[in-house]
Amino acid sequence: MTFRDSNRAQKDEKIKDVLNFMLSIKGIYKVKLLNEQEKKYILELEEQAEKKVLMGLMPGVNQGVRDALSRNFTAAAITQNEFEWPKKGLIRIVHDNEVLGEDVRDQEELEKLKREGYKVIANYIVIYKYDRLKELGGFKNTTLVVASLDLAWTREVPHSCRVVVGSPSLPADIFIKKIMGIETESGFGSILVGFDLIL
Repeated sequence: MTFRDSNRAQKDEKIKDVLNFMLSIKGIYKVKLLNEQEKKYILELEEQAEKKVLMGLMPGVNQGVRDALSRNFTAAAITQNEFEWPKKGLIRIVHDNEVLGEDVRDQEELEKLKREGYKVIANYIVIYKYDRLKELGGFKNTTLVVASLDLAWTREVPHSCRVVVGSPSLPADIFIKKIMGIETESGFGSILVGFDLIL
């Protein structure tokens, strides 16, 4: 066995450990390491979806997916209902790095914010700076940013650094399910996990 073969075998073993770790996460059903062609196509789907955010009223960027795809390795994961999503901060409405609002999925926190007088749209997007939003002329001068998912387990992935998790748009989700053999109407979701290996 040559040094190069040994290095490749070691890298393959570490990737296998990462994928097995992901499968051990509650709510993750299936994982697949994406090849460069699949990553490129998912990015194209995201770019198309970003142009259509909120019926064209607000431009958007799926930063979490972009970050996941920018890593040396990206795995797609199929999620089940048990998967634990962040309680807030996945979706942000911003203007020049100023956060005007964000999603809040914790019902108690959402009710508290409503009582404090914050505006809520779409049942879970809290607008913290409504007056500022009006000053800007509404949503057309803001950007919808889909951030990476802040999940504790990303700091525990073996042999990895710069781990980031993104939530793909519907077209990318459908493509991911297709290449993983999952029915699109199955009730499953998907995420992308980007990582760099520590060699």
